[in-house]
Amino acid sequence: MPTSEQQKRNYVYFQQILPELLSDSLKIDKYAVIHDESLKGLYDTFSAAYRAACAKVSGDFIIQQIVDESTVVNYLSPAVSI
Repeated sequence: MPTSEQQKRNYVYFQQILPELLSDSLKIDKYAVIHDESLKGLYDTFSAAYRAACAKVSGDFIIQQIVDESTVVNYLSPAVSI
């Protein structure tokens, strides 16, 4: 499914508020529901965030985990030789 323009705007909004969210240790690792370029709630698990988003918002939304992306290590299968 292609990303909608609203989802892209929601993601840009999330990137803008991420530093503030990361500054509060109680919010780190939570899942944020973003809808209409607004934070709709924080949840402990992805599934709780998804259920809440489906129940509370209409239209496109995104769910993003509040993590410092500079500390996330990604491994691409072509880059790993066993």
